[in-house]
Amino acid sequence: MSEASDFLNATAADRGADSEVWENAHETDELVCREGAVERRVATATTATALTVWKDGGEGYAVHIPGGADASLVDTALAVGRSLGFAAPAPARRTVPATGPRLLADPRLVETVTRRLAKLTAGPADVDVELRARADRSRVLLHRAGCEPLQHTTGTFQLQARITAKDRRVGFIAHQMFGRSVDAVLEDAERAELDELTALARVLAREPVPRLSHDDVLVDGRVMAKLFMLAVPAFQLDSVLEGRERIGSAGLSLVDDPMAADSPLPTPWDDEGTACHPTTLLEDGVLRGFLSSRRTAAEAGTVSTGSGRRGPSGEMPTVQPGFLALRPATSLGDAPLDGRTLLKVVQANGAHTSNAITGDFSIGANAVLITPDGAQHNAGNITLAGNVFELLARIDGHDGRMRLNRSHTSFVASPGVWTSGLTIGR
Repeated sequence: MSEASDFLNATAADRGADSEVWENAHETDELVCREGAVERRVATATTATALTVWKDGGEGYAVHIPGGADASLVDTALAVGRSLGFAAPAPARRTVPATGPRLLADPRLVETVTRRLAKLTAGPADVDVELRARADRSRVLLHRAGCEPLQHTTGTFQLQARITAKDRRVGFIAHQMFGRSVDAVLEDAERAELDELTALARVLAREPVPRLSHDDVLVDGRVMAKLFMLAVPAFQLDSVLEGRERIGSAGLSLVDDPMAADSPLPTPWDDEGTACHPTTLLEDGVLRGFLSSRRTAAEAGTVSTGSGRRGPSGEMPTVQPGFLALRPATSLGDAPLDGRTLLKVVQANGAHTSNAITGDFSIGANAVLITPDGAQHNAGNITLAGNVFELLARIDGHDGRMRLNRSHTSFVASPGVWTSGLTIGR
């Protein structure tokens, strides 16, 4: 990969510009299993090259797909820099190369994995089990002119379960699992996840209760992780510059750490070459920090948190988390109260309205009612409405089961939470 970056940096230098080259060689294997067999399998490989140039106090940018050595990329980036016309001096060069493991994760859908997945879909007659497996691998290179190239290989495994049960109605539940290790994700699926999802689909296939009556509300981590995505922009340094601040419940911590042990996509540095490290955003409900990229940090007179991440085709870096986890303290409680009926929101069916700036949302969802004796009943289709920031400030407890949501290379994680900050209706 370094041959193309050497060429582009040398070409930029010939034109009197400083430069930085980002390259990504990405491989994806996907398969779908159903009724004990593999229905479809696809393997793809893509490459992308992004070039950033600095000349005469300005910054230019260009992307090439497929990647490779092309002198016109340099000319395009310089032309973009001239047309933008805003001051963006080149950042200081790294003086010490980043260290760390070159290989962080290498998930693959080998034949033994395929057989295990197919076997898991051979379910009972009243239930249809579909598993969609995906293994992503990336070889990333970042080469700033005059510096030693940074390189690493990483990847993530994703397993989506789609369970359909048939009774008087059709009950459907979908769940996504992520991890660095294919075996670890499959072991979780085999040990507990698929049985729990099958039981839940059967509940959703029953007739809904005639009246929606409950004492407490538990938003499952599957739903909470999706809602939590709406709050992410408020923890970017851009938001600080615009004067927005948010506070969470006491006992609530929020940490972004792409190299955490449970991060499904480990990355030692971001797409601008800044080393990744834990960044605490909330501690005991108090705002402690924000995410920033090289550009936003420079505007605020601080240093990047290693949160400059490119889009799937190498688009210009924006501030995004790597692995942002909502971690309630045990003092918030991790079990329902005795003698109370619990409404458990188990699946979001789509955002009817959502606003990432205000945090307001209204979504369709499925839920179950859990009575004090442990019996589960279909609560039917419901609507949840509220504000995600108010929700974070009104968390009364959690169930301890972390669930993840993914947006390209960014992940957010949340347990299920007990909350009083929602409006619920049918």
